[in-house]
Amino acid sequence: MPRAAVNRFFRLVILTAVSLPKGWLGAKIVFFDCDSTLASIEGIDELAALRGADVAALTAAAMAGEIPLGAVFRKRLETIAPTNADLNQVVSHYWQQRLPDAANTVAALQESGIRCHVISGGLLPAVAPFAEKLGFDPSAIHAVPFPLADQPLDKAIDIACAHPLARDGGKPEIIADVCAKLGIDPQQAMLVGDGASDLEASAGIGLFVGFGGFVTRTKVRQEAPIFLDQPSLAPILPIAQPR
Repeated sequence: MPRAAVNRFFRLVILTAVSLPKGWLGAKIVFFDCDSTLASIEGIDELAALRGADVAALTAAAMAGEIPLGAVFRKRLETIAPTNADLNQVVSHYWQQRLPDAANTVAALQESGIRCHVISGGLLPAVAPFAEKLGFDPSAIHAVPFPLADQPLDKAIDIACAHPLARDGGKPEIIADVCAKLGIDPQQAMLVGDGASDLEASAGIGLFVGFGGFVTRTKVRQEAPIFLDQPSLAPILPIAQPR
């Protein structure tokens, strides 16, 4: 995104009045969830629809924190049995259903010197191409590996289910690891997301921002220090800026 366009975006942002937590110093890194945050869809449910399966209830229960993510991850993949062609279609669906200002927000944050990463329990072959189109560096995209090109389906499922992002507790681990490798104090890390797995990671970082622009999870709305209920990430810009 050209610098001039980034500057225009900054000027056009309508600031949302929020009360920032005491001691928040601003972000050196912002992690974004993907499904129902950067795009309106849940990738796993899109895969299910392509295969004529229905796992929406399992997805909703896991995202609401009603059942452990790890308990449903394998069951969903075995039920769906996705193909590479299906994953490619979901990339297109992500792009078609992307949050309109996601790419501009990411560009503006990066222009101001704040790192941007994606952290998702979605499947990497679908999440990564979409996130790259939004402007995320390939090395800054963290999702569940699903190597169908190199492994038969059952082995690919085993690899996926062994990944930290396929279970509860995975996002805090990945965030801590990324911050350690980059030399960033986790208290200057921000996470933006809609689900229970995002809320779970909030204890180990400086600020969690709940996102309800597409779907509102009651637990997230109630417990997030800041909650955005409009389909826009623009309010992240002033929240993230160093104090």
